Amino acid sequence: MILNRWTASSGELTALALETNPNVKTFGGNSAGYTSINDTYTMYNGAQVNITAEKIKKNNGQVLFNNKIKPEVQINRPIVQANNWLLTQN
Repeated sequence: MILNRWTASSGELTALALETNPNVKTFGGNSAGYTSINDTYTMYNGAQVNITAEKIKKNNGQVLFNNKIKPEVQINRPIVQANNWLLTQN
């Protein structure tokens, strides 16, 4: 899985969900850091407001609140490195 500053929100939660899978490895740079949960409220006039209301708790108990996800392999050319890793997997 490739991570970088454009990996945000649901992409970050996907990376967290897959981090204990032995068949998944992350490459690239730190994610955007949108690791929180927003609630949407509808106002009396129909306008909506999003409020950050929750934190993310990982399986190991670590709590994340707008923390960046760090890849296992920090590298500038993640696609090349990820392809090389895939070739070694059978």
